[in-house]
Amino acid sequence: MADLFGFLRFIINLILYPFALAFLFFYRCLQWLGLQPTAHNYHDNIVLITGSGNGLGREIALAFAKAGASLALWDIDDAGNRETQQQCLAILHSQNSSSRVRVYHVDVTRAADVYDCAKRVSYDLGQVTILVPNAGYVSGRSLLTESDSDIERTFGVNSLSPIWLIKAFLPYMLDANRGHIVLVSSVLGVHASHGPITYVSSKHASVGLSRSLRMDIHATHPYSRVSVHCICPYIMRTRMFNPLTNHVLLQSVVPIISPRYVAKQILDAIEWRRDEVILPYRLKYIAFIADYILPRWLTEWLVFKVSGRRPLDAFHKDNEEHTREKRKKHAQTVQKENID
Repeated sequence: MADLFGFLRFIINLILYPFALAFLFFYRCLQWLGLQPTAHNYHDNIVLITGSGNGLGREIALAFAKAGASLALWDIDDAGNRETQQQCLAILHSQNSSSRVRVYHVDVTRAADVYDCAKRVSYDLGQVTILVPNAGYVSGRSLLTESDSDIERTFGVNSLSPIWLIKAFLPYMLDANRGHIVLVSSVLGVHASHGPITYVSSKHASVGLSRSLRMDIHATHPYSRVSVHCICPYIMRTRMFNPLTNHVLLQSVVPIISPRYVAKQILDAIEWRRDEVILPYRLKYIAFIADYILPRWLTEWLVFKVSGRRPLDAFHKDNEEHTREKRKKHAQTVQKENID
């Protein structure tokens, strides 16, 4: 089996290298012609990030803080959000920056709460110029065992909340003729997989939203400088996907990525005005080969080999271990209280 995986890795690399070399040659030609990313002064930008209490949202906030932007941080995890705020303020203070960081407790699945808090942000900081709907949710259950409330929350967080946010902040961006909307989707929003069906569906919705919104802005405001970006990362080492990271195979071909790397790529997407970014970049070529060159049965076999036929089992195991740990800590606390 190891020899088979080694042979597959060799074939994939053999196919990918010409694409990589062609892209590198094209990129160097653009640099030689003097093409550079758009100079961005983030000091006069107000960035709103949802799901900023931990994981990718925190790294995005830290990346924008290093760039000097003012931040509006939205999350329902108040403790985590305050920790993100303190880390961002420390960065800004070290730079002697006058930018500000405010935290807000918002359930982004509630449209009324989103609209109300949008007004508070405008009053506290000013008009948002960079919107990053990053908040995400996955139940870790299959469609037939997932509760209706979990399904509603999955679509509420992943699909509907970006729509509420766009309705709240896009009108100002269009009037001011400046702004960036950065939708954080997933590779699973471009290429479907088995297992978390509702999560995959919700991320397909966010990719479709980005493409449709981009076309609509171009149709109704042909000369608008408002940009729509969609970031589609592979599995990251975050609290949401920690149960999967130790069960994914072929990481030498498609490595699990860090949220800090994704956050950096978000700023690059804004500066280079990239519409749709798949991370890591090699996945774009691998997906092209899987969709248009390999037979369907081989593509599915490779997907099953990478993630297993029952990838959600990892979530159940992690949840059971987490539950056991919580019960153990509770028992120790009760025992200590009885002793005291």
